Amino acid sequence: MADSVKRKWIPFGKEVRRLRNEQGLSLAQVGKRLGVTGSLVGQIERATRAPKRPYVDKLDDLFETNGELINFWVDTQREGRVHEDFRSALALERKAAQIREYQSILFPGLIQTPDYARVLIKARNPQASLDEVEDLVTARMARLGELRDRKTTLWFVVDEAVVHRPIGSSKILSDQLQWILQLVESGTIRFQALPLTRHPGLCAPFRVVSLDKRRMVLYAEHAVGGEILESLDLVNETLTLFSAMQAEALSSQATIELISKAKENHERAGLAHVDLH
Repeated sequence: MADSVKRKWIPFGKEVRRLRNEQGLSLAQVGKRLGVTGSLVGQIERATRAPKRPYVDKLDDLFETNGELINFWVDTQREGRVHEDFRSALALERKAAQIREYQSILFPGLIQTPDYARVLIKARNPQASLDEVEDLVTARMARLGELRDRKTTLWFVVDEAVVHRPIGSSKILSDQLQWILQLVESGTIRFQALPLTRHPGLCAPFRVVSLDKRRMVLYAEHAVGGEILESLDLVNETLTLFSAMQAEALSSQATIELISKAKENHERAGLAHVDLH
């Protein structure tokens, strides 16, 4: 009977195979370095066996990935309920020099507060236990800190509706807006809102990740995950769209004023709700 594939480990297995082939090593050669059989390495690559951490540490040393393969393994452990393509996107995120992201419905995951993220994760994973939800929230919160430490440039454009859309409660949205203001004022992110009356092209959320001066990839979101695209034509077309959005969006200062006003409105709404009760 064939071994069953462990779907969440498919992206990790593909990455191990890519690294092995890149170095011209056979399964047996890698297995010898790990102290296991080549057959077991093959099972990891085919995602029929979940890799144990000691093996991952040795693979990271063997392939000289400087901790990136370990981080990929940790992300896969944490993000067990996340779509496979997004786990690959997380691996790209760790290598990013610059990220440009557009969101039309919600604040981007990278800059969500724990409470804002918790509401969305619960809604997306209604069968998840409290511990599973908290694991996902913790993993999401850790990502911004890692990018901040690496001084990755982060530039976001969102539809104005995102600023006003209630998520959970007025207080949750008010706290989220305050967090955006703090991130902008500290220089951690660049953030612009696209007015409802102006739009260079309605489209699904996307992210352009610059890995270095020569390589960029596009992550296009859809209902159940996303797709990583490396076509130069598609990347350039999306960069042109993002530039048009930046041009049509409010300036950074005008966006701060918009967010500050929205925050005050939601704070008043929250107080009114308390008074009614």
